[in-house]
Amino acid sequence: MLRRLSEKAAWYGRRLSSMSAPEILYRLGEQVKRTASRYRSSALPDAVRPGPGDLPELPGLLDGVAELSGRAGFASRLRASLAPFLDGGAELLGVTWPRADGRERWHLDPVTRRSWPADAFCFAIPYRHAGDMGDVKYVWELNRLPHLQAMALLARLEDDRALAQRCVAEIESWIDANPPFRGVNWASGIELALRTVSFLVAATLLGPETFPPATALRLRATLAAHGYWLMRYPSRFSSANNHLVAEAAGLFLLGTLAPDLPGAGRWADYGRRTLIREAELQICVDGVGLEQSPSYTAFTLEWLLLAGVVGARTGRPFPPGYWDRIARAGHVLRWLCDDNGNVPRIGDDDEGRVLHGGAEENYAAGILGSIAAATGNPDLAPPRCRPHLREAMFGRARPNRTGPSGVLSLNDGGYTIVRFATGRGPCLFVMDHGQLGYLSIAAHGHADALAVWLHVGGQPVLIDAGTYLYHSGGSDRDHFRGTSAHNTLIIEGADSSRTAGAFNWAEKAGARMLACDADPLKWFVLAEHDGYVKRFGLRHRRRAAAAGSGAIEIEDSLVGTGPPRRVEIGFLIHPALTVYGTNTAWRIAEHGRTILTIEHHGPLQGEIQRGLASPARGWYSPAFGRKVPAPRLAFTGELAPGQRCVCRLAIA
Repeated sequence: MLRRLSEKAAWYGRRLSSMSAPEILYRLGEQVKRTASRYRSSALPDAVRPGPGDLPELPGLLDGVAELSGRAGFASRLRASLAPFLDGGAELLGVTWPRADGRERWHLDPVTRRSWPADAFCFAIPYRHAGDMGDVKYVWELNRLPHLQAMALLARLEDDRALAQRCVAEIESWIDANPPFRGVNWASGIELALRTVSFLVAATLLGPETFPPATALRLRATLAAHGYWLMRYPSRFSSANNHLVAEAAGLFLLGTLAPDLPGAGRWADYGRRTLIREAELQICVDGVGLEQSPSYTAFTLEWLLLAGVVGARTGRPFPPGYWDRIARAGHVLRWLCDDNGNVPRIGDDDEGRVLHGGAEENYAAGILGSIAAATGNPDLAPPRCRPHLREAMFGRARPNRTGPSGVLSLNDGGYTIVRFATGRGPCLFVMDHGQLGYLSIAAHGHADALAVWLHVGGQPVLIDAGTYLYHSGGSDRDHFRGTSAHNTLIIEGADSSRTAGAFNWAEKAGARMLACDADPLKWFVLAEHDGYVKRFGLRHRRRAAAAGSGAIEIEDSLVGTGPPRRVEIGFLIHPALTVYGTNTAWRIAEHGRTILTIEHHGPLQGEIQRGLASPARGWYSPAFGRKVPAPRLAFTGELAPGQRCVCRLAIA
C-alpha cells in the first residue's frame, strides 16, 4: 500500500512539473467537477435520459457495404478473424481472453485474470497505479467493441439474422454491465469516442428493424451518456493530443447524426470547431504528425477523415484547409510507405483503430488508401489495397505501385526520407532530427534523436524496437522508449531524453538539422541534438550521406570538450533476418542471401547482442503486449570529442 501511494505521489509530482499555471488551475477546476459528479452519480442528469427516437446512422455506409460484398473472399476472411469472438472469447493485442459472461467479461483483465471494479465511480479507480490489476489497456481494448463492428458487418454481408441478434445481445450485455459513469470503462474520453463509433457502425449495419424498442431506447440513452461525459471532460492543455481529436470527432458524429439528443447541437459545433483547429495544430505545415509516430498520425487521420466525410454528406462540410492538412499528412505517409506497404514504426504504436473490418497488416497503408479515395488523389494510394470496412465508408482506392523517389527533407516535422533504387529493389531510408513528441509531456515519443531506419526491397532491416506495454510496462516501458532501443548513439548508457513515468519525460533532447542537400545522387543530412549537454557537456552530431551506388555513410561524432566517453552505436535488425561477420564488417541476410553489409571505421568494437536482460538490449515488440529477441549490432568503446566513427551501409 505504501509503495502504491508513493508511486502515485511521484506520478502526480512529475505530471505537475509538465503543467503550466493555467493548466494547473484548469485541473483543479476539473477535479471539482469530478467530485461533484461522483456524489451526484446516483442521480443521473436529464441529459442522459432521452425519449424514444431513431437510432443514428452513418450516411453512405450501407451503400458502400453493398459494393464491398462483391470482394472475393472478404466475408470468409472476416469470419475467420472473428472466430475467437464467435466462440465466446476474445483475442486482442496478442492476448486471448478466457471465456466469461455478463459483467465479468467487460471488466476482466485477460493477463492477471482479475476484474476491475465495476460499481465504483469511474474517476475513483486508480488505473494508472494498479499494477496488480494489469494494464488497463487490455480491458479498454475489448470495451472499444471493435468486434461489434466486424460482427455487424459480417451479419450484413451474409444476411445472417442470428449473428445480427447476437450483436444486439452484445450491446445489451455491455449496457447492463456498464451503467453510466461507473467502472473503469467510463474513465477515459478516447475510449468513449471509439465505443461511440462502434455503436454507430452497428446501428447502421444492423438496421433499426433489428433492435427491439426497449433496446433502441437504452442504446440512445447510452449514446447520450457518452456525449454528455465527453463534453463535460475534454482533454485539454498537455493532454490535447490524439485523445482530443477522438473526443471531438465522437461529439461531432453524435451531435450531427443524433440531433434530437439533449445537447447535440452544442456537441456538433464544438466537435467541428475543435477538429478544424486540431488538424492544423497536430499536423505541421510539411505534413508530419507532431506526435512523432506514423501509427498515431494514421489514427488521427482516420478520425479526421470520418468526421470530414460525414460532414460533407450531412451538409456540414469542413473547410479546404482541413482537407489540405489531411492530404499533406498523406503525402508524408506515402513517402514513408515501402513497396510492401510497411511504414517504419517510429514512436508508440498501440494498434488503435477507428473502423474495424478484420485483421489488417499495414494500418498506415490502409489509411493512405482511404485518404486517396476520399480526396480523389490516386497518387496517395499505397502499393496494395485490401478490402476493409473503411472502403465502404470512404471509397475504394486503386493500388499505386509507383512510389515517390529521391529525397524529402522535412525540417519542421523533423525527418529526412530518402528513396532510391538498388538491385535488391527500392530502398527506404529515414533519419530523425525532430522534436521528441507533441506538447509538454510528449506522451508517445521515444528517445530516438538522430535515429535511422532502413527498408530494403519492402523488408524492414534497421528497425524501431516498438512499444510492448504502457501502464504495466515498468522497466520494459522505459527500455522500449529509451535510446538503446533505437538506431542511434548512446553516451555512458544514458538515454538522450530521460523518462519520468509511462507517458512523461524528465528531460527532453532538442534536435535540429544543420544542413541538407536533397540532390538524389549526392544527398546528405547533418543534424545534432543536445540531450547529453547537461550531463556530459557534449552534443551528438550525425551525418548521413549517399556513398555511391546503393550505399549510405553514417558518421557520428561528439561536439564539445572533456575526456573520452564510453559510447554505443546500435543498429537493431529485424528478427526475421540473420546477422554474421567480423569485428568491422557485418552481413545481414534474408533466407541465406546477403541484403546489407555494415562496415565500421573507427575506434569502436562490434558485437551482436540479442535478448539481453541487464542492461536490456536486443528486444523487438512486433505487436502490443509481445516482445521477442532481435539481433542488435552494437559498436562500443571510448570516443573523444572531435573523433569520428563511420559506418558504411551497402545494399547488396
